[in-house]
Amino acid sequence: MEALNRSLFLMINAGADPAPGMLWVAIIVAQWLIYGVPLLLAGFWLWGGPQRRAAVLVATLSLLVALSCNQLIAAAWMHPRPFMIQLGHTFMGHDAESSFPSDHAVVFFSVGLALIWSALRNVGALLVLIGVVVGASRVYLGVHFPFDIIGAFLVAIVSSWVVITGLSVGQVKQQLLQGLEGLYRRLFAFAINKRWVQA
Repeated sequence: MEALNRSLFLMINAGADPAPGMLWVAIIVAQWLIYGVPLLLAGFWLWGGPQRRAAVLVATLSLLVALSCNQLIAAAWMHPRPFMIQLGHTFMGHDAESSFPSDHAVVFFSVGLALIWSALRNVGALLVLIGVVVGASRVYLGVHFPFDIIGAFLVAIVSSWVVITGLSVGQVKQQLLQGLEGLYRRLFAFAINKRWVQA
């Protein structure tokens, strides 16, 4: 399996002298697109109705569970990044830490899958697709292996399922949502009164 992982990496990884434009796009995708995820969730909460806020709750919890799983896996099994074993070419700085699974990819996959299973299916599908592109960009730039991205997808599937299953027990989801909305209305009372955001 490791031989296949390395072979796939070398197929996707940039050559020694990639086109500057391609490198620039890959770095933007690999490093900066992730910041759009929390902004997207915040937007759906601040200007969304009950269904969208419920979707944000599920997505946020799925993300937290997925990132926690990633940390546990990385702590239990150290898998070196390509540049740590002098494999391929690296065009982006990164700490020398375990590569498996990819945190960047798991953010897109866990939020995307949660939204697919909630009220925002099209947005969720788009995020999963973007996650694939982000993962491929990080392999292209030499900081991840392909299996790191596949592993992130599997973690996201399990995390989203666990959260959705847990929230479906009794009134857990409704109670959490009511509590969060109450806190939100207290903290954002001024903005809500000004109609800058939705109550």
